[in-house]
Amino acid sequence: MQEIHIITISDGVVEAGKVGDIPTYTDSYCIYIQLAGRATHRLDCQEIDMEVGDVFVISPGQVHKFLTRAGFDGVLIYFPAAFFYQNLQNKVFLENAQIFNTIGLLVKIYFDTENLDDLLFMVEKLKSELVKPYDKFQSAILNNFLSNILFTLERRWTDLLSANKLFHHRYSKDYAYVASYRKLIKEEFRDFTKVKYYAGKLNISERKLQKVVMKLLGKSPKVLIDEYVILESKRLLVHESMNVKEVAYALGFDEPSYFTKFFKTKVGIAPRQFKSQNRLTS
Repeated sequence: MQEIHIITISDGVVEAGKVGDIPTYTDSYCIYIQLAGRATHRLDCQEIDMEVGDVFVISPGQVHKFLTRAGFDGVLIYFPAAFFYQNLQNKVFLENAQIFNTIGLLVKIYFDTENLDDLLFMVEKLKSELVKPYDKFQSAILNNFLSNILFTLERRWTDLLSANKLFHHRYSKDYAYVASYRKLIKEEFRDFTKVKYYAGKLNISERKLQKVVMKLLGKSPKVLIDEYVILESKRLLVHESMNVKEVAYALGFDEPSYFTKFFKTKVGIAPRQFKSQNRLTS
């Protein structure tokens, strides 16, 4: 059974019969490629302006919405983690790739004409295999084509990060500590908000964690935790039918008043006001 989907958008309209396939709050991994025109999207309460050659990546748990309704073409690929977990190498890649493991950083990647053509060639190979009758080889072939696309995006993204001096060499120990720290925050931020806990999980001192995170990201380890708590709180406030009290408890706060004070300090307005101002309409 196929678990990977490719949907196309022409003049802002999703291909017939596929409207329900566009994920809103998703547990899938998604890749959007802008093919023509300009478009604006909302991802986790942030707006993204897209032009031809731009690609952005959506990780599980993020929320995406098309804001522009006409005048652009694009293609959206999405797949669950289980589809890509066909070997250990793929599992390790998906769990550690920078395109899928950022906190509060939008992954938008620009491809010039030549490199965009190469990327779209891979997409066409994926599409052509999807319409063939299923056989025992298809899953492996689809996985191989998808791997090439993801590895290409990861190469381009890490090149951009390196050029902007956001990371040192990706195989350095410091890089590994920061990548592991980000991953742990995503997994455990509801239960643990102390830097000391995460340093212990990484088998390094708080001082060491402070040093490497500051060096590579220019911010403290505690700021990364707070950023992720705020990011998740915004998702829940805007896209879930939960009131402020329910969001507070879902995020691990003992008292809703503590959550309200924390949110207002970090965002500048109360969570109830943020929810009202950012309510999405269809």
